[in-house]
Amino acid sequence: MTGYGGWALVTGASSGIGEEFARRLAAMGHPVALVARRADRLAALAAEIRAAHGVEAREIVADLADPDGPERVQAAMADAEVGFLVNNAGFGWSGRFVDSDPARDAEMIRLNCGAVTALTHAFLPPMLRRDRGAIVIVASLAGHQPCPWFAVYGATKAFDLMLAEALWSETRGTGVDVLALAPGSTKTEFSDVAHAARPPKGLDVADVVDAAFRALGRRPSVVPGWKDKLAAFAHRLVPRGFAADATGRILAADLLRTTPDELRKRRG
Repeated sequence: MTGYGGWALVTGASSGIGEEFARRLAAMGHPVALVARRADRLAALAAEIRAAHGVEAREIVADLADPDGPERVQAAMADAEVGFLVNNAGFGWSGRFVDSDPARDAEMIRLNCGAVTALTHAFLPPMLRRDRGAIVIVASLAGHQPCPWFAVYGATKAFDLMLAEALWSETRGTGVDVLALAPGSTKTEFSDVAHAARPPKGLDVADVVDAAFRALGRRPSVVPGWKDKLAAFAHRLVPRGFAADATGRILAADLLRTTPDELRKRRG
């Protein structure tokens, strides 16, 4: 992993998958740039990384859902070579589309899609000029099929998945590796932020990051965990309408603790 050179830039580094990526990349010898909104958590993680691994750790406090958020990150790294980019920052929201806040949905799209695109535009061209680099775009199992009751989130993660796989093809043979990492249920803060009824469960973040490192440079995307791999593959074998309905029933029962019929009956 140090063969990519330069700094590792990790968005959403204050918790979960992003935090695990930051620790791993620092342990491999990369200086790390940590991007998130929570300054106190970034400061604690940066101090831990400096003490444990003897590498530089740069704290970049930025909200990537703000229109100027990606530009602030780019400006903060103007003096450094970014060899490894982890586009991890994102959030979701559960419930009926008609009950969701349009402003929050727009923020989700800016963060999950717009910021990923902007940061990739900023750091991919220099990697190509150097003939080396790596980009991991954290998508989701939710991007493999329509996700009723998580409609906008699932759509943003389908965007991330398709973008990363397309860039994997465009960059083949250049020395730059691109990977879509599409985890299913993972033990992170996602459920709390997404207003889901189910507490976090599923894979440990260490297992998710392990899967990413094994797949990087070998394939366009990876779904960690055999159960989630099977789920992603199964959706290819059935009509999209069936997949959408089945996924909606599973998500309603498992995450929202209710039924699709009850959700449909609700009125604002």
